[in-house]
Amino acid sequence: MTYQELLLSLEEPVSRISGGINAIGVMTMGLSLAGDPYAAGFNAVWNYLIDAERDIQTRLAACLDTQ
Repeated sequence: MTYQELLLSLEEPVSRISGGINAIGVMTMGLSLAGDPYAAGFNAVWNYLIDAERDIQTRLAACLDTQ
């Protein structure tokens, strides 16, 4: 398997991670609307994961562009 093929094979797992991040985002919004005391904690985790996902996407794109 080539380097580029390995990078492209990451697309599906990264997509699953993105789906999980979106689910946490929806849960965070629901908790906020309900006035749940855990909403701020979920929001912090959601923001952390969004930043990490963007970083992964940026780095993968840079790796694919160098090929």
